[in-house]
Amino acid sequence: MVLLLHNHEIRRLMDLSEYISAVEAGYRQYGSGAGVAFPRKNLWIKGDKKDSRGGGHLPAGSKASFKFKAGLLPGLSGAGVNAYTAGLPGGLETFMFLFDTDSGALVAIMEVMYLSWLKTAAVSALATRYLAPPDSAVLALFGTGRHARSQLYGLSKVIDIRRVQAYSRRADKRRAFCEKMSAELGIEVVPVDSSKEALHDADIVTAITNAATPVFDGRDLPDKPLHINGLGAHYPWVRELDEYTVLNSRVFVDVLQQGISENGELAIPIAEGLIGENHVKGDLGALAAGAVTGRLSDSNWTVFLSGGTGIDDISVATRLYKKALERGVGTEFHFNLPYEFEL
Repeated sequence: MVLLLHNHEIRRLMDLSEYISAVEAGYRQYGSGAGVAFPRKNLWIKGDKKDSRGGGHLPAGSKASFKFKAGLLPGLSGAGVNAYTAGLPGGLETFMFLFDTDSGALVAIMEVMYLSWLKTAAVSALATRYLAPPDSAVLALFGTGRHARSQLYGLSKVIDIRRVQAYSRRADKRRAFCEKMSAELGIEVVPVDSSKEALHDADIVTAITNAATPVFDGRDLPDKPLHINGLGAHYPWVRELDEYTVLNSRVFVDVLQQGISENGELAIPIAEGLIGENHVKGDLGALAAGAVTGRLSDSNWTVFLSGGTGIDDISVATRLYKKALERGVGTEFHFNLPYEFEL
């Protein structure tokens, strides 16, 4: 039996705290050496891009992409592939194929848009728990889209946010976002008119935009302990954080191999000879497994870079599948009906 789970069904199964718990369990297993991550692959669809929606920062001659990433977490009895298209007129189409590593069976096919929305917030919340300075209270937020909303909810689960200074390109959009989030979370969420103003007195900085170039000047960062999350596009030729920030920070990624290869924040200065791969101190798996120290006593700035991996996909998907079975949610259907090898 295979369980089909739609976005609206997934929405009812877990809150953000459970997403954070699921992600932590998966990365701890990966960091202990029991799990395997297959880094994202981008297969470019050639042609002229005619649709303005989505698709990321495409290389020349490409109109869209087909992407996939995979993970294996036998301790959670899960393995699977997240496959999706981006940049075509139908918008983002993304699906999870989840297998049971005990039986070998395909057990679920899931729509991924909703779980990915909360999973992204859970990953950065977990990294912030490990890396942020104690008693962090002021957040500089770059981006005011739907992912920025879930980021605020996720971060509020791990730190006591008292003030958010939000900046994005459109003043009307950031004003509406701040009014909405202030009402929903009961905290001070204020729109600001510049990136420099957003950074003033910040303890945590989160960038969740589709920008191709840095969204702030690292020289405007407060000269004090703080943590920075960079969660934008996952292409090695784009970046949200500038070289000054990266070169002067203790840097971590979600999965080491994938993070170094696809984050422009690292790929660009590595290609220019400014840093080596050893500038990355570890990944989220190593942090979760206790194999690497996050913030040192003399740390000033820490950076976490993430674009989503097969580890967090499978961590969340296995937990959602079990919840769906418990609650009788989803549609059952069957493969492997009787057949004969006859000509």
